Amino acid sequence: MTAPPVSISDKRLRIAAEIAFGEKALQHFEGGAFPDHAYWRMFLEETPGAIAPNLAAQSGIVRIHDRVWPISVHEPGGELSYPCSLATQYVRYPLEELALLKSRWKQAGAWCALHALGGILEACAVDRTVQWSSGLLSTNLHAPELLEDAPAVTAALVAAFPRHAILLKNIHGYEDPSLPGRLESLGYNLITSRQVYFFDGRKADFLYRSDVKRDLKALTNLPGYSVVKHEDFKLDDAPRIVDLYKQLYLDKHSHLNPQYTAVFVARALKERLLEFKGLRHDSGRLDAVYACYRKGGTTSTPFIGYDTALPSSIGFYRVLVGMLLRDVAEAKLLLNYSSGAGEFKRRRGAEAAIEWNAVYTRHLPVVRRSGYQLLGTLLNRIGRDFLENNHI
Repeated sequence: MTAPPVSISDKRLRIAAEIAFGEKALQHFEGGAFPDHAYWRMFLEETPGAIAPNLAAQSGIVRIHDRVWPISVHEPGGELSYPCSLATQYVRYPLEELALLKSRWKQAGAWCALHALGGILEACAVDRTVQWSSGLLSTNLHAPELLEDAPAVTAALVAAFPRHAILLKNIHGYEDPSLPGRLESLGYNLITSRQVYFFDGRKADFLYRSDVKRDLKALTNLPGYSVVKHEDFKLDDAPRIVDLYKQLYLDKHSHLNPQYTAVFVARALKERLLEFKGLRHDSGRLDAVYACYRKGGTTSTPFIGYDTALPSSIGFYRVLVGMLLRDVAEAKLLLNYSSGAGEFKRRRGAEAAIEWNAVYTRHLPVVRRSGYQLLGTLLNRIGRDFLENNHI
């Protein structure tokens, strides 16, 4: 039987915890130490603007025992991407999607409500946070030791950043149903974030779905294209990869998504921080790409793009999804395929789970805590039912 987690105030937590930034943080990686954190090392070595201009944060690490956890310190202000900003996730992003509401009255009502909420969140400085176990990705994957280290890491961050809320993003119970509740027992409050979708490649039942079969058939029937594996990419492909991502994630969807640069992609290619795969035309032009981020037996896909100017009849997105699901099944991985396109993913056999932002605020003044409490009340009572009932 698993023992319950210790209280944040427990005296046993008065252990050595080192928090470091810049060169001091990089010293922990000397000699190839902590290779599973190579992705985060890039954030320590590069300026935020070199990776993505709207992922501004002070990047560092907290070391507990023999483990290192990435941390990022955030302040309110600016048009930050949603991995950095709760205000962007809960206010700015929904404001951009109001056009999806067909009723002008509903648009007007939602606009007023969101602006009112935004004003309250700004007054409560909800974006003054310290994130841990986060790579500032759209979908962060957590190490299995998260719960074991949570009391000590949280206590260390509260002591070092008494004015900041402590934030864990992308918390769900799909892999460990006890995780959300055990974080609550530590004093974290859960705020409904989104509905995410999983494909379990260890069973791979989804390969027998008719939609997946059609996706894979579309790949075999795609004339003039060949599959590009990671080792077949060139560093010269980096600008084109960024352009394909920009066309889909930024131009078609929202510039509040991470605005990745060619510097980021070149490093990710060279150091294999992400696993890239794509489709190259016989002319040599790269027209579609995705990249996976893996931790243990779980993978996510923070990076997808294709040439949206080419005929939609080509079906690049369906083909990329077919490639991805086939690879996940072959490697027997669990794919966290993030949120959005719920009906598309369900038809292909995805299983849904609610995801939360877990925030620790017990050390903050009442006014600061009230913003997070308001978010939790609204989203846990209304948002969760809306997500589940509408398959979003």
